[in-house]
Amino acid sequence: MKMEYPVWSRQCNSACTLMVVAVLPASAAWAVESAVVADAPELPVVQVVSHLDASEGSADGGYRNTTATAGPLGRMPLKDTPYSLNVTSGELIENRSAHTVSDALKTNPTVATLMESNGYSSMSRVMVRGFTAADQTDLRDGLVDRSFTFVPLENVERIEVLNGLSGFLYGFSALGGAVNYVSKQPTPDAYASVAIGQYGGGINYLHGDAGGHVGDDDRWGYRVNAYGEDGHGYIDGSKQQRHLISGVVDFKPTRDTRLWLDAWHQDLDMSGLVSFINVNPAGGIFVPDASRFSANTQYGQDWTYNKAEKTVVGAGLESALNDTFSFRSAYRYGDMWRDYLFVNATLTDNAGNYSEKAIGSTRQTEKTRSAYALLDAAFHTGSLAHTVTFGYTGTSFLYTRGDDVSKVLGTSNIDNTVGYANPGLAIGPTNVWYQQHFDNWVLGDRVVFGDAWSALLGVSRASIKLDRWGSGTALSAKDYDQSKVTPSVALMYKPLSETTLYVSYMEGLANGGMAPTTAANANTLLSPSVSDQYEVGVKSRAGTMDLTAALFRIDKVNEYTDPSDNVYKQNGREIHQGLEFTATGKLSDRLTVVGGLTVQDAHVAKAKNNTALEGKTPVNVPEQQARLYLEYALTGLPGLTATGGANYSGRRPVDSANTDYLDGATTYDIGVRYQTRAAGRKLTFKLNVSNLFDKAYWTYYRSGDGLTLGAPRVVSFTVKAEL
Repeated sequence: MKMEYPVWSRQCNSACTLMVVAVLPASAAWAVESAVVADAPELPVVQVVSHLDASEGSADGGYRNTTATAGPLGRMPLKDTPYSLNVTSGELIENRSAHTVSDALKTNPTVATLMESNGYSSMSRVMVRGFTAADQTDLRDGLVDRSFTFVPLENVERIEVLNGLSGFLYGFSALGGAVNYVSKQPTPDAYASVAIGQYGGGINYLHGDAGGHVGDDDRWGYRVNAYGEDGHGYIDGSKQQRHLISGVVDFKPTRDTRLWLDAWHQDLDMSGLVSFINVNPAGGIFVPDASRFSANTQYGQDWTYNKAEKTVVGAGLESALNDTFSFRSAYRYGDMWRDYLFVNATLTDNAGNYSEKAIGSTRQTEKTRSAYALLDAAFHTGSLAHTVTFGYTGTSFLYTRGDDVSKVLGTSNIDNTVGYANPGLAIGPTNVWYQQHFDNWVLGDRVVFGDAWSALLGVSRASIKLDRWGSGTALSAKDYDQSKVTPSVALMYKPLSETTLYVSYMEGLANGGMAPTTAANANTLLSPSVSDQYEVGVKSRAGTMDLTAALFRIDKVNEYTDPSDNVYKQNGREIHQGLEFTATGKLSDRLTVVGGLTVQDAHVAKAKNNTALEGKTPVNVPEQQARLYLEYALTGLPGLTATGGANYSGRRPVDSANTDYLDGATTYDIGVRYQTRAAGRKLTFKLNVSNLFDKAYWTYYRSGDGLTLGAPRVVSFTVKAEL
């Protein structure tokens, strides 16, 4: 078996030595404080600290954020970023008692659920602009960290979602966007907290969080999170157990230099998984009314399971080299595995009868290596002020798979489910090895000219390479090795100091999708393709509110499961165009608002091999979605805050021919939060109720897998003491 690592890995002997010897860059998270002004070009002020401004994303500030990570360009003011970038703060996630990605991003109106964490893979995935935002654009602190299993949020400070293409920024990209989980960092002052609670229908948890500095000079900092949960989910007979230990240490040998090391480990054991329910509109079996089902009922079997472990370690150095240059670099390694056994349900008629099939998988493993090395420089050319970023980002994956094994268990009915014994499937060996390399060289220039005008010019050379070996069925598709130079251009204008208008164009090289497990070419990776995106937007800070709007148009290759032969394939082009609007902040001293809407038209064009697809909406893409989250500090009751929300998702097709749809649905949430002090310590009590009226609805459909019911009414509570 031949194992080959990407450019950055093969050159590590020299390159890594250079990274260590050189005083490395100010990380994006700390390097940029403000844009370069035309009459005083200088590298953005380097702040080598290990925490964000305390007001960033706080409840007191209306959960507003002023900065976000724009890939290799580093941390930039949101108002100066010519992309649709939405930030969900850790305080908002915590106050809503969110423990899964879909719950955490529930207030983001540009994000739709694609995969819940209680499924056979335990992955959490989301959809942005009608495309999956996951895999190579799932990031931790700007380094690729694929959602191979349950994504822990207990060590996350905030979640940044970049909507749409990110090819210039990351080289390869999921077309929906990039999801960056920003890790908790050492706190400026000594901090410790303990929280206990329950979520997900009966999962009890205990969470400890501590941070601070060692010594009197604040050169050494640390942050440690320890978490454990155990209990049952909302589905009858389901159980879940998870443990997480996470830590980061940083050292500042000088005022302008920071070195850091982090690591985390998680183990997961869940049983009684949610079952996907397959329909066949072409065969006359349509999506049933969700009200006929109960989200608490196990429509599969309670002996189904998913087990996984994941360990991640990373290191980096960041510094200002002088008044002109800074250099930043980091490396992270991940080692993970998962086992699962699940039941796939297929409706056999429209009366509620269905067949059950048990499907087991060989242990799947994945080793991930991700790194970047970037140089920033600031200078003048005449009256133009430049901030140039040049460097490399790269990722490699080595992962294994085996042929799934299955056995038909028998039939059942949604009103009278049948329990079957575990068939004891003989799981086969690992027989396929994948080696993927993603290399990207990027050059970007932020140019300021005049008091109101600026531009962002960029180009990247992205490469994607896939090698496979073994004897499994997933070898049916060809290996590939593809490179592409892609440009990015953006122009920004500020008619007012707090308002930015922008127009941008970007191309991106995207990895091909993977065929679902039930397709005839299951687990086959399709070839990469080039897509482009146009975007026009406005960002404005109006008093204590942040408002954004963006018009977008994305053109990409169409991928779908062909019902005629059950093969996942590429055919034609997809056009996604629409409008996004977000609002975040305080309408008054007591009332906080977070939310907005997305309206889009997505359709297939130029499907030469199957013209019947032309004009059709791609599977699972909603035409509208909206979110509204409110908080109100009650008058006369200090420390007591009432919360509430409404969540709407429009109808979505479940087949490429658009013969059947999931109905649109609206759910409502309420909650209350009380803060007080006891013995000089801050105490917080939180109670949240999601899906208040116990609405039955289909949360999403995944081509080749099936339908998934949305969660029922679930009560969550937390008691947190800050020591």
